Amino acid sequence: MRHPTPGELIELHFGELDEARGAACRAHVRNCTACSLVMADLQWTEETLAAVPGDAPPTDGLERVLARIETVRPARERRAHWLRTAAPCGAAVVAGSLAVQQGGAIAALAFLALGSIVTLAIAPVLILESQRRSP
Repeated sequence: MRHPTPGELIELHFGELDEARGAACRAHVRNCTACSLVMADLQWTEETLAAVPGDAPPTDGLERVLARIETVRPARERRAHWLRTAAPCGAAVVAGSLAVQQGGAIAALAFLALGSIVTLAIAPVLILESQRRSP
């Protein structure tokens, strides 16, 4: 039998697998040290979380997680960030220029409409990114 995926092990832990797949996973976990350790970790995590007092998560939880991610992000990725931002902007400027040159005002309006739709589609990501970068 193949190793169950981490998602299947979690579903097995919470009893969410169908009977056939659940039985196969339970049999695999009995004979596989790595999978049984994952299941033991899941059990320990659930018991530890259940023992923690308090109902609400910390109010600054997201900020702490994002700050931790920022500290472990490689410096090389930070340097390349400007390129990931500038390349699509440059491509959009070139495409817009070509559209206006080739098709005139109608093409410019179509390009503007398409750009607006794309901007609305990525707005949530842009908002989250700006909140992450603000102090």
